[in-house]
Amino acid sequence: MQKTNQGREEINTYLENTKKGKNNWWRYALTILSVIVGFIVGNRILTFIKPTLKSIFPDGNLGKELGTFIIIGTIFGIALIAFIIAFKKFHQRPISSLIGIQKKFNFVLYIKGFVLWGILFFLVNLITDYSIFVNFIVNFNLNNFILLIIVGFVFIGIQSFFEELLIRGYIIQGFSLKIKSILILVISNGLIFSIMHFGYGLGSFLYSFIFGVFFAIIVLKQKQIEFVAGAHNANNLMLSLVFIDLGDAINKEFSWSVNWASLSLEILALIILTVIVYRFIK
Repeated sequence: MQKTNQGREEINTYLENTKKGKNNWWRYALTILSVIVGFIVGNRILTFIKPTLKSIFPDGNLGKELGTFIIIGTIFGIALIAFIIAFKKFHQRPISSLIGIQKKFNFVLYIKGFVLWGILFFLVNLITDYSIFVNFIVNFNLNNFILLIIVGFVFIGIQSFFEELLIRGYIIQGFSLKIKSILILVISNGLIFSIMHFGYGLGSFLYSFIFGVFFAIIVLKQKQIEFVAGAHNANNLMLSLVFIDLGDAINKEFSWSVNWASLSLEILALIILTVIVYRFIK
């Protein structure tokens, strides 16, 4: 019994960062509104820079992917800045309190998450989408690939970090003020994350829910978001570089179909990731 209580106390040290600031409901409303405004501003700016981007990055796979990375990074970067400004203004606590219980960003932990989930996620997609990987190898260009990895790591990193900071940081901490059950907290966090991805199809909704649940569990275990932020970056970067066309995926029509074999393997990979975190990664 003593061991169980100690575990809950360790988890709550991250959630209790909410006590470092102010938590009136209207502060949350205004912060979320600021994020929405940030996305609107980002999209407006994009309409002005799109012609420039098209001239810098002409048609072709390399130009299309570089342009897509920069567009995503720009929009989410502006939303991230808006969120940080609003959070510090309205909640009056440091942004580091959303990242973890440490005052400094743990980049080593970020890279661990990136590499570990990158390997697991690659193996899953290699099994389920081997033909796509073969096509990738046939058209492989080392110089282009290196450039895309560098640019993608930065700009997809901005997008994935924003989502982790908002969902597994801000929202999970905010919900913990009202939801005392860790189980309900984790499930509700996964549900919010999946709703954000519902437009991509039912399969994406289900995967995002399970992805969100396991990542929330990891955050509460580690009491920080760096590991899952790195893993999230690897997830999106791996897909966009090797297995899907990111630009086409964004504009893809909604689908009710679910690849159950792929989903099952992804769940298995998430279980393995979580076990490794609990057993070996502090």
